[in-house]
Amino acid sequence: MAKKKQIKPGETVTLKLSKEQADLIVEHTLIDDDLLAIIYHSKLRDNVVAVRCTLDQLEELAGYVAAEANNNKKNKKHQLELDAISEFIDDLNLTYSVDTSPAQTAIKRHLSLVKK
Repeated sequence: MAKKKQIKPGETVTLKLSKEQADLIVEHTLIDDDLLAIIYHSKLRDNVVAVRCTLDQLEELAGYVAAEANNNKKNKKHQLELDAISEFIDDLNLTYSVDTSPAQTAIKRHLSLVKK
């Protein structure tokens, strides 16, 4: 298995979807307002929507998409498309891991104390 790319907690990654895939998610899933805003504010270029989100948001989005795919028994085409999107999101999520090294943990702890 390939080594995962280490990212900092809260760092964003880019999920690239076709405009049609993004529209399908927006129109046929019950994603929360925060995720909806992220998709609406994403850059669109050459029919590709570049969605910037954290790994937690990515995982949450995958859950919404997978849930709709599992519940969408009436429209087989949408079900298959949503399944494919869910798998794509899961694959992207698996290529990253959050850096939880002792130094990173100490920085995070320090920042939380400074905010208080």
